[in-house]
Amino acid sequence: MRGESLYPESLLPLHPLEFRILMILLAGPSHGYAVVQEIERREGTIGKIYPANLYRRMRDLLAKGLVEDAPPSDDDGTDSRRRYVRVTELGREVVRAEAKRLGELLADARERGLLSTTG
Repeated sequence: MRGESLYPESLLPLHPLEFRILMILLAGPSHGYAVVQEIERREGTIGKIYPANLYRRMRDLLAKGLVEDAPPSDDDGTDSRRRYVRVTELGREVVRAEAKRLGELLADARERGLLSTTG
């Protein structure tokens, strides 16, 4: 699938876990376990993320060209035994497009009175 699409919007919608992974990887290269820890830290209410599900999603992101392998660097405390990935430029464009899409959906839901505008 890599390189088949020129438009980020053609890869939407993203699976919610793929969206979370990409958002976390925007901060820099990481490995699966660290991604899981960060997701669970930020969104403790979503429950446990199972490794098989995470790694399947990461493989999908690799296949779509949204993430790529990143070499670990010894000077920043990375672990050379783990597989590190980073967001590609296409991945950045897709995660931006997905955030915009979700923002438009939320705006529509607010407009229809589905979401409270007060705390």
